[in-house]
Amino acid sequence: MSFEPENALEETLVRAGTDPLARPEFYRLLMETELVVLGRAEPMNEGKLDLQIGQLRHNGRDYLAVFSALSRLRNFSAKDEPHFTLGARPLFEATRGANFVLNPNAPYGKLLSAAEIAYWLDPSARTRRKLQRASEVQLADYAEPPPILVEALCLLFRNRQAVQGAWLLEATPVDGREPPHPLVGIETTERWSKIAGEVGELVEAIAPGTVLDLVQIDRGDAPDSPSLRIMQSPPLYIRTLN
Repeated sequence: MSFEPENALEETLVRAGTDPLARPEFYRLLMETELVVLGRAEPMNEGKLDLQIGQLRHNGRDYLAVFSALSRLRNFSAKDEPHFTLGARPLFEATRGANFVLNPNAPYGKLLSAAEIAYWLDPSARTRRKLQRASEVQLADYAEPPPILVEALCLLFRNRQAVQGAWLLEATPVDGREPPHPLVGIETTERWSKIAGEVGELVEAIAPGTVLDLVQIDRGDAPDSPSLRIMQSPPLYIRTLN
């Protein structure tokens, strides 16, 4: 079945299939796009809507069905199914806790879990913990670092001239409140909040719900800082002079 993109969201959806850097762009564009929703929207008081959205069952979980274009709904069902259009952000706000499927049965679609939708709805959720002391976690080199994460981070860093080096380790919190998770140390001349935000969005896009520690590497840090321990490990990425 062929899939010719009909709008900007679909173009980004196709690119995101092979380009990890396109995935955060897809989510940002998704939140700004009007979707075609399978079901009915009945007006209520105070401008609210009573949403009755068609559900699909997949791997034991219910998903609400939405489409990136009316033609995708037509391809999904030959019947004249009831439907309405609504911006993704107000739709997701009104259905918090629900899982969605974008373009079911189409060559390009996406399962959207409630957790990843919550992340893209709430800007405060994009603030990743900045590790302050090496004593907060036990750090270890990955025996087998996650290949998708390695590929995506290296691609991002190669396209950010300000990033001088990066390290990827496994961090285990000493308080036991979180499972082992990736820690990324970054040496950069760029504003820290910018590169940290990009890394957080990228990791959420390729591995939704991943706990992540970010550390700004400063070679002038005190001996008890995380930087010194992190730089003892083999680097994930080092910028070379051409």
